[in-house]
Amino acid sequence: MTETPSAPHPDPGRWIRAALVIFPVGTIVLGIASFGIWQWKKDQAADRSFKYAMALHQDITPTAIEKHANIVRTVLGQSDAMLAIPGYLESTMGPENMGYNVLRDRFIVNGAEFANLDAELSGKQMPREIVLVLVPYSTNAATREQIAQSIAVMLTTAHDITGQPTLRTLRFAAVPTTDGAFEKMAAQMKSDSERLMHLFLLGKPDPTMQSRIQTAFGTQAAGTRIETPDFTGTVPDAQKLKAKLLQAAGQP
Repeated sequence: MTETPSAPHPDPGRWIRAALVIFPVGTIVLGIASFGIWQWKKDQAADRSFKYAMALHQDITPTAIEKHANIVRTVLGQSDAMLAIPGYLESTMGPENMGYNVLRDRFIVNGAEFANLDAELSGKQMPREIVLVLVPYSTNAATREQIAQSIAVMLTTAHDITGQPTLRTLRFAAVPTTDGAFEKMAAQMKSDSERLMHLFLLGKPDPTMQSRIQTAFGTQAAGTRIETPDFTGTVPDAQKLKAKLLQAAGQP
């Protein structure tokens, strides 16, 4: 009598081996897909931000420069000027007016409160390479007019540039000349692994102040290119600064 061959018994190990292969591959694929979706959403949000900022764009005009200069002159004469200046810049450059992301970094020196302020357009391809426009400010009456004109030029230039994509990050900053302020901003950049590629120093800081700023940011070691344009608060000044900034930051 012929025996009927029995059906092969299932091999549990085969499923285990298959799972060991399939599950890690699936996890990797899922991780790649998740990252792709996250990056797509991030790019979409960035595009919306740029489009919104473009809607807030305003051309450089003598009226805009003079308006900002007059306000800064008045604020610098106030007793709370060192906090009022960053407050004015924050409200002026923020999302509702110019569309910038604004960072206000408060700190205390000898019991008094100060703040570094910066607003930026993040670079599309090299976000950690920084092109910095920096205005050191103080309540010194001898430099008040130069500071007012420089901040006015910076603001009108920023308003004209808002919404324009750049390859490197373009950052506008106002920093009090008090002890430790430049060092604090430089330390934050170092913590964020940022490299200062190009520094535009506005306000005609004297050689001692320039040396202090360069030491704080380590410009020599970083190979930073430094420019100290001499502004008189005119439309050509702002237009010239705009051209230099877009050239330094690069455009897609």
